[in-house]
Amino acid sequence: MKSKLKKLVYEYTKNSRITTKELGKRIGASQQSASYLLSTLKKKKMIESPTTIIDAVKFGYINILTGAILLKTDQNTKKDILDELKTISFVTGIEEFKEGIDFIVEYVVPNLSAFNKINLDLIEKFSNKMRIVFVYPIIVVHEYNKNYLVRNFEMSDKILFSDNEKIEVSNQELIILKELIKNPERKLIDIAESTNIPIKTVIKIKKEMERKNIIKGYTSILNNGKLGINREVILLKFPGEGIKEIDKFMDYAKNNKHIVKCIKIIGEYQVAVTIESDSDLTIIKEIRENFPIENYRIMKSEKIHKKIYLPLIE
Repeated sequence: MKSKLKKLVYEYTKNSRITTKELGKRIGASQQSASYLLSTLKKKKMIESPTTIIDAVKFGYINILTGAILLKTDQNTKKDILDELKTISFVTGIEEFKEGIDFIVEYVVPNLSAFNKINLDLIEKFSNKMRIVFVYPIIVVHEYNKNYLVRNFEMSDKILFSDNEKIEVSNQELIILKELIKNPERKLIDIAESTNIPIKTVIKIKKEMERKNIIKGYTSILNNGKLGINREVILLKFPGEGIKEIDKFMDYAKNNKHIVKCIKIIGEYQVAVTIESDSDLTIIKEIRENFPIENYRIMKSEKIHKKIYLPLIE
């Protein structure tokens, strides 16, 4: 990618509600040029679904990561499974892989019982086509900017699922939140008109939800393949005596420009780390040189099919 394109992708994934005027300033271009470049990337499906980052734990949800391997790898089987996963409201993330695993599916559910029912139904329906090979409840998620794209970047750490304090929201807050989930780029004046909520109230509620960290930001899903971005998810197992090293690793992850997500999980592995780069990925060597890793599993991404942060609230 060219430098200006990298800057645009960086700024847009950092805040997908950014105005084209501000985007132009950030990338050193006119508003017209920034608007044209952004429109072109969307038209070519290089930049795909915008999404609102919401901390679902504040609504009483828990987060679970599962991995699946296909027993039949033909396109029809893959399509059938993808289509089924997309119909499940509690499935908030679907990522396809080309090595190490076939799918990683993320669930945001009210409790383990709800997840277990969904998972068992899925296993039964595709018993001769797919195997679930891991199920990891998530303790906490750390998300970072795509700092590998720019020379001068802003350090950030969006923390999700760490605070289990459930909040109460008003009916108007739910209405506006639902609109921002469906279309994170929608203008507030349009939300006001379609919901019959005064524009001043819409603005106030949006700002208040951001202040309370209900809304943690706005980003967008990329077509990494079309943009020439390499992406991997690596599961890491630390030895029993190296548990204290996990906290050190979380600090390392925050300051490593190629790490875009770091998750603490419960299970055989303790950490799932997502790596991205516009060049070759060699970070596992560096990780093993600096941390006592007992075992690891590398999964090379093909495409992100879905990523939202909260099931649509009814």
